[in-house]
Amino acid sequence: MTNKYLSEYLHLFENLKISNLDMFDRLIDKNIIFIDPFNNIKGNEEFKKLFKNTLLKTQEPKFHIQSIVSKQNLTFVKWKMTFIAFGKQQKILGLSEIITNKQGKVKYHYDYWDSISEFYIKLPFLGYIFKFLSNLVKTKI
Repeated sequence: MTNKYLSEYLHLFENLKISNLDMFDRLIDKNIIFIDPFNNIKGNEEFKKLFKNTLLKTQEPKFHIQSIVSKQNLTFVKWKMTFIAFGKQQKILGLSEIITNKQGKVKYHYDYWDSISEFYIKLPFLGYIFKFLSNLVKTKI
């Protein structure tokens, strides 16, 4: 990957802390669009608020980049997020589609991950409901 902004952007995610969120300012387009299963936001201030909220509401969150595929201004990143919730280590596996602007700054970040199997099914009460419903529609071989 030759894009310096993108390299620093991904490195920042792997070392994310409330104290370094402002480092995104020089790496992202001021009108960045970020979309994931729970959020659809626009603008660098909203982007930083989202990740500040994530850092405040989870215990020991950590992003681990597993692989990167890049061509021109389009990059796909396979990642794993780990954190502690409900008294044990949790993980979310996902894929990010990242598009950079002409200057190389991130202007579009779309996260794909399965909110049912990676999040809802792990919730204490709702998880049982989702597991039950999943078993109803699951193909039995």
